[in-house]
Amino acid sequence: MTAPGPVELRLAVDGREAPLVYPDSIHVQPVQDLAVEVAGPGVLATLVLPVGQARSWAGELFAAVAVAYREATGDPHALTDFELAGLPSADSYDPGLGLLVEGDDDRPARVRFHLAVDIDGLCLSTTALRAGLVDALTGRFNVTRIGVSPGEPRAGRIH
Repeated sequence: MTAPGPVELRLAVDGREAPLVYPDSIHVQPVQDLAVEVAGPGVLATLVLPVGQARSWAGELFAAVAVAYREATGDPHALTDFELAGLPSADSYDPGLGLLVEGDDDRPARVRFHLAVDIDGLCLSTTALRAGLVDALTGRFNVTRIGVSPGEPRAGRIH
């Protein structure tokens, strides 16, 4: 009996539909697996990923898609192989401190966290940039309050 050879699975995916991700083992605490649903014409595939490897898998997938997209389109803004290699490991991400206050049937849950953004750019107006970030957050999320640092902190290197 011969061992099975490599298997390739190809799915026609609707690129306009974002994949849906949710904890797959909600009845087991702590959650051990994540389920990723990918929809396409006449197909719904569910991939189950162990939580321990999910971030690394997502990082590898992002890198592969970014490289293929750049090669297929010639988009100069897509990350190069060199830039991708310079990114920190996906497993090194530290979400920082956060606070989740549980809600109930009468009150929605509230989430509080700090958001730090480093942006490289030329001729940026930091005031307009902060205002744009606040507008984007309030427009997309049900934000009740945003505190913005008043200063103009400088860090890193100056070119």
